[in-house]
Amino acid sequence: MEDKREIRKELIQKRDSVDGRDWEINSKAIQKTVIQSSLYKKADCIMTYADFHGEVGTLMIVEDALLSGKRVFLPKVLDNFTERKMEFYEIFSTVDLISGYKGIMEPTGNRQRTFNYNDWTGKNILMTVPGVAFDKRNYRMGYGMGYYDKYLSDKPSIIKCGLCFSMQILDEIPVSNQDVKMDFLVSENTGADKLEALSKELLR
Repeated sequence: MEDKREIRKELIQKRDSVDGRDWEINSKAIQKTVIQSSLYKKADCIMTYADFHGEVGTLMIVEDALLSGKRVFLPKVLDNFTERKMEFYEIFSTVDLISGYKGIMEPTGNRQRTFNYNDWTGKNILMTVPGVAFDKRNYRMGYGMGYYDKYLSDKPSIIKCGLCFSMQILDEIPVSNQDVKMDFLVSENTGADKLEALSKELLR
């Protein structure tokens, strides 16, 4: 099996080479599948991301969630000079986002409420997660910084959905004890019936 660095390099190159029109079509198909699912409709809170460098787009999800009256949180990387960590901040509009860490659009953090896991006991929380590679066991490979793995390590009730293009799904990727497994993946080839079956297992 290839090591993580080789897989990461290969998959980023493949993803970045996708034609812009294909990226748009497949991103919209993936988001539509999520939005039409019971997992999304019954979620009280949506935690998602602002796409960057060829990641699956999320603008449809963000806008629909806001219009639907759901609470929406996006990540921001914080640097306190000794370590970097990721926190999620509530947004009420896409104008609440600015260019931040590595040019990624993120919440300003000014007077915005951070996500407090303990406030959501008994609620359905759906997080859509980006990644470089995923596998058929639902494991995820990110960019190597461990932000999502650290953030999710003590928040087991969050329903974790990996958003990916089908070319990013491998048979198996190398994993460590720190790697957090996704509950399910959604690609442009994911059928709605599969998500409905999963909803019975994952929803409260």
